[in-house]
Formats: sequence, structure tokens, C-alpha cells
Amino acid sequence: MTEQGFETFETTADVGITAWGETLEELFVNAARGMFALMVETETVRFAGALPVEAQGNDLPSLLVAWLNELLYRCEAEAWAPLDARVVTVEGGRVHGELAGEPAETGRHRFRGVVKAATYHLLECRKDNDRWLAKVVFDV
Repeated sequence: MTEQGFETFETTADVGITAWGETLEELFVNAARGMFALMVETETVRFAGALPVEAQGNDLPSLLVAWLNELLYRCEAEAWAPLDARVVTVEGGRVHGELAGEPAETGRHRFRGVVKAATYHLLECRKDNDRWLAKVVFDV
């Protein structure tokens, strides 16, 4: 496993990530970073601000999907180039955090592809010994 907290894997017609972290907050951040890596070359994005993001789910896997899809929605609705995410809390079926980045500029940001949604296909989110582990497939 890489030091960046995530790695990608291929599936039929889609792409997935495996993310991990010592805490749930770190897991959710690393899953977001993995998704952002599919969307844009983050080294072309600067920090210009952060947007608040909140999501809720019925269980941990559905909360992770809701978090990722809310990040996608905010990127689309705000025409936002994502740089990073920060998670403040993950508890009680809710996640609170921020989406860092800047307004998207086609000429300056190098976009890799369109991520339509995080899906429930092959979804995993669980504690594995001393770390949290998640697998998420994205519709691209």
C-alpha cells in the first residue's frame, strides 16, 4: 500500500480506489483524495478557500458514499477544482468537513476525467486490525 493513503484499481467500465487510515477521519480524507486524483491533477490546483461539506448515511459504508457524492456535487455546483478535503468529525451517521481548492479554470487545471458518482458496487468500509479500510467504485 502506498504512503498517500489510497491506490486505484480497475473494474469493468469503471475505476475504484482502496483507501485506508488510522482513524475514520483519515479514511474519509484519503478516500476523497483518491477520488480527486481521478478527477484532476491536484498539483495544478491552489488553495483559494474551503467549502463546508456535510453528509449523512444509515451506516458507515453508506456514509462514505454520501460524503464522496456530496464532494462531487459541491465540485460540480460550485465549478470547483478540488485540492484536498478535511474531516472534522465522523459520528452518529454524519460527517462534517471541508472541500479545499479553487474555482475551476479549464486552461490552468488539468482535468483527468469525469467522475459521475461513488457507487455501492463492491463497496467495503471496515476496521482491519489497527486501521480502517475502504473500497469504493466510481462511475466514470
